[in-house]
Amino acid sequence: MVVGLSNALNTAKVGLMANMTSIDIVGHNIANVNNPDYRRQVATLETTNPIPSAEGPRGTGVQVSRIESLYDRFLFRQISYETANQGRWEALAGSLDSVERVFTDLDDNGLAAQMAEFWGAWEDLANQPEGSIERATLAGKSQVVAATMNSMGEDLAFQRQVVNRYIETGISDINGLADGLKDLNRAILNTEINGGQANDLRDKRLALLSDLSELVDIDYNEDNSGQMNIMLAGGKPLVLGSEVFHLQSRLDDEGDVHAYFGNEGVPIDDLIGSGKLKGWMDGRSELAAAQDGLDQMAGALIFSVNQAHFQAYNLDGEKGLTFFEHAIELNAGNDNVGAARISFFVDATSATAPEGIAWASLANYDDFEIRFTADYVSGGGADEFVVVNTTTGVELDAASYSIDESNAASGRLVISFNDSTDTALAPDKGYHLELDFGSDTAPRAGDTFSLSFSGNAACTIEFNQDLKNPDKIAISDNYFEVPGNNKVALEIAQLQHQRIIEGSYTFSEYYTGLVSRVGSASYTAQSRQSQSEMVLQQLKIREEAVSGVSIDEEMVNLIKFQQGYKATARMVTVIDELMQVLNDML
Repeated sequence: MVVGLSNALNTAKVGLMANMTSIDIVGHNIANVNNPDYRRQVATLETTNPIPSAEGPRGTGVQVSRIESLYDRFLFRQISYETANQGRWEALAGSLDSVERVFTDLDDNGLAAQMAEFWGAWEDLANQPEGSIERATLAGKSQVVAATMNSMGEDLAFQRQVVNRYIETGISDINGLADGLKDLNRAILNTEINGGQANDLRDKRLALLSDLSELVDIDYNEDNSGQMNIMLAGGKPLVLGSEVFHLQSRLDDEGDVHAYFGNEGVPIDDLIGSGKLKGWMDGRSELAAAQDGLDQMAGALIFSVNQAHFQAYNLDGEKGLTFFEHAIELNAGNDNVGAARISFFVDATSATAPEGIAWASLANYDDFEIRFTADYVSGGGADEFVVVNTTTGVELDAASYSIDESNAASGRLVISFNDSTDTALAPDKGYHLELDFGSDTAPRAGDTFSLSFSGNAACTIEFNQDLKNPDKIAISDNYFEVPGNNKVALEIAQLQHQRIIEGSYTFSEYYTGLVSRVGSASYTAQSRQSQSEMVLQQLKIREEAVSGVSIDEEMVNLIKFQQGYKATARMVTVIDELMQVLNDML
């Protein structure tokens, strides 16, 4: 009988503990009701082992066998995938929104309207060649066009810098999250290897995993020891248990940030397929394309107007003035072995190319690169290098460019090319570039030197300050017909109707296409973002139904376990009274 009462008392004791544990879990759930990273926990109750007796097995009560976190791993994987998609389109839409604002032409202050007024000012001047008002108006309209292009180019360059900072910060955040996941892997292993449960630590790990998914597309798996292994797209490991592999951010020649994997620095931009990092990279590509498009338009404007204006006579009977000025980019390769510097060869005695550019015979506004195929040796002529049109990818015929080695002994050589006559005999060849290495190392095999006419044209285009005196604006093609001759003004006015840009587009067509491309890309990104956001919201609703804390449900459970605790406590009281009676009888 004593055994029976002792067993009953033990049954009541474990029942109290089981109900108390369940109440603790309910309290933990309620405390985390507003924690978005928390997953509801429940106690799994199971009967304890019975005691054999003559009458049959006698129950010994109940115990909490484990505390389970309600987590649907398959649903979470879907959420991770869609989180990466949503992050990508959100980042891309944000980047393109800033680009779209730059190209907004909703009022009369946009570039399209200003270009139309610019061409109209040339037409007005053609109708009144001597008109001082028409000349002053043209000067004003020209300055406005240049200033607008400057502003647009600078805005795009700034936005590109912003996106690059986002990319750099994103790479740093990925490394930080990887470190956090590594630490949680270790903490979970240390907790569970001794038979403990790490539900809260696992919730924290899933929260970091979700944050990581928002930044970059990942794949992951959990091994038998509970360790999370995380891979980037392409199979590159990011976290393997307690080992982490960091990403690096590096700048290219244009100042753009790129992602590299591990200490060996393997480029992985092309492996990133989703997440905010992908969205920022795509946004930067669109920004670069918009910059390039605006630069191409500015370069075409500078080239075509300057070429005509340079050959015309102004009211003072002068010629040889450019209408627009800008900074043509000249760069020596970063990996050059030689010490040569590149610049325009300025010959003050030359009337055809006073600033190193023979505008009258300049063939085009393409980009070029001088590539040395052998170490330069004075007197070697043009045997050590080739000139490549990097816009078309075509190597120029050696007969179309020339080299002046008259000052080679002092470390200077002049290379001339890109002449419209395409012959080495032309003294006014388009570009005259000087490579100056003085007494330092001459160009070596593999050295490169680049020229980009349009590379920074939008940011640097400006109206020639010498033309602020309207009389200096040249519109006559004949010295003896100044001031009545208006042929060059008509020629320049007609440029608006010619397919100058890329040989296929007028200025209006090209700009309209540029604006349309930006608008279409922005609309697509916003639509995809909305679609992905809707799918992600639906998935999270499903996850909330499985893992979320319901106050109503927890209150019902609290009452249930409270009643169970009270009933079990009453059982302890009854057993105590019975044992007291038994003691009194002895």
